[in-house]
Amino acid sequence: MNTNSIAKKFVYLSLIFGILFMVLTPPFQAPDEDSHFKKAYVLSKGNLFPDVQDGKVGYMLPKGMLDYITMQNNKGGNLDEKFNYKDMYLTERLPGEYGEQKFDGFSTAKTNPVGHIVQATGIVFGNVVAKILDIDNPSVLYFLYFARFFNLLFYVTIVAISISITPILKRTMAMIGIMPMSLFLAATVSYDPILISLAFLACAMIFRISFGENQKELTTAYIVILSVIAYVFVVIKIVYVPIFLLMLFLPKFELKNKKIYAKKLISMGIIVIALYFITKLIMPSGDTSVITEDAKLASQQMQFVIHNPVKYLQIYFNTLSSMKLFFVSTTIGTFGLIDTNLYCVFLGAYLFIMPIIGIAETSLDNIKVKVIDRIIVLISVSAAIFGCFLAMYIYWTSILDNYGVGAGAITGVQGRYFIPVIPLIFLIFANTKLQKVEKLNKIMKTVVDNFILPSSIMLCASVVAILLRFWC
Repeated sequence: MNTNSIAKKFVYLSLIFGILFMVLTPPFQAPDEDSHFKKAYVLSKGNLFPDVQDGKVGYMLPKGMLDYITMQNNKGGNLDEKFNYKDMYLTERLPGEYGEQKFDGFSTAKTNPVGHIVQATGIVFGNVVAKILDIDNPSVLYFLYFARFFNLLFYVTIVAISISITPILKRTMAMIGIMPMSLFLAATVSYDPILISLAFLACAMIFRISFGENQKELTTAYIVILSVIAYVFVVIKIVYVPIFLLMLFLPKFELKNKKIYAKKLISMGIIVIALYFITKLIMPSGDTSVITEDAKLASQQMQFVIHNPVKYLQIYFNTLSSMKLFFVSTTIGTFGLIDTNLYCVFLGAYLFIMPIIGIAETSLDNIKVKVIDRIIVLISVSAAIFGCFLAMYIYWTSILDNYGVGAGAITGVQGRYFIPVIPLIFLIFANTKLQKVEKLNKIMKTVVDNFILPSSIMLCASVVAILLRFWC
C-alpha cells in the first residue's frame, strides 16, 4: 500500500465517521464536555482570567446556557432517555438566552487557555458565520457544533501529518487514530484530542530522527515544534512528558555527537521554560490564590502517598486489576457520559487484532531496537500511565464523598488517558526476525495492509451503538 494513501484513508474515514459522531452525539453527552465548552466559550469572549467566589474558581456565564447544560447533563446515565431531532433542531435555530449572568465554578476554570484555543476559535468562527447569516443571539447548541467541528478538524490534520512523516508504524498510528474512542473524543469539545494528536506528532517526529532514512538530525524546526508540544503537556497534562524520554536514547545518529545533541536538548528545555513564564506574564491566572477545600484535600492526599508509598502501590495495582474491563472499554470505545459501551465481542476482537497489526508492522518496518531502548520505552509508557492514576488519586479521588484521603481505590481514571502513548508500546515488540520467514512475511503484509477493514467495522458498530442508545 502506498504510504501516502494511508494518511488519505485516515483523513477520509475520520472525517466521515467523525462528523457522524459529532452530529449523532447529543449535546453535552460526552465526558466533561460541559466544562470544556464553558472554558472555550469564555475564551471566545476574551475572558482569560477566572474569578473566585465562595472559595470556588470560575467565571460569569449566561444563566440560560447553564440551565440548558444542566438539563442535558441530567440525562446522562439513564439508558432509557432518548433524544428528539425536532427538539435539537429547534434549539439549534432559536435564539439563545444571554441576558442574566451567573457565577459558575467548573473543573477546567483554572486550566491553561492553550488547551481550549481550538474550540474557542470554532466559537469565534461561529460568531462570524452568524453575522454573515444575520443570526441574532446564536444558541448554545449552535456554538457547540462549531466548537466540535474545529476540534475534529485540528485532530484529523495533526494525526494525518503524523502518519505522513513517521517512517514506521504508519498503519498502526492510523488505526489508533480512527479507534472509536479516539474519534468520538475528537468529535466532541475536549482537550483530549488535542493532547492525543500532539502526542502522535511528537512520536512521529522522534521516530523520524531515530529510524528515518532521510532525516536523522534534530533540526531547528523540530526543536521548536517538539518544545511547543512539551510545553502544552506541561501546562495541560504533565503526565505525557515522559514521551520525551525517548529522545535521550533513540536518535542514534544524533547521539554520535553527544555535546551538540545535549545543546539541542537544553535549548528545548529553555524554550519550554520560556514559553511557560511568558504565558504566565501575558495570561496570569487572576486572583485565584484562595486555597479551596479541594486543594486542601489534594494536599492531604499527596502527603498520604508520600508517607505510604507501598500502600499506594498496592492501591494502584489493585485498581488496575479490578477494573480491567472498564479500562479496555474506555480505551477502545465508550460513548456518551461513559454510559454507552460497545458489545464485548467487538472489544475482544479489537483487543486481539490491533496488537497483531502493530507487532506485525514493527517487524515489517525492519527496525532494530536495542534492549536498553525497549526498557526506556517501557519506562516512558509506564510513567505516563502511572502518572494518570496518581493525578486522579490526588486531585479527584480525594474530593469524592465515598473515597476521600487515603481511599483504598483510585477513581476517575479512564482508558482514553492511555491513548497518547499506545503507539510507543509496539516498539517494545520490534522483531527483525519475523519478516525473514517468507510465509509469515506474506501473512503479516496482508494483515497490516488490510487494517482499514477491522477499523471500519468497529466504527460502523460504534455508530449503531450511538444510534440505539440516544435516538432509537
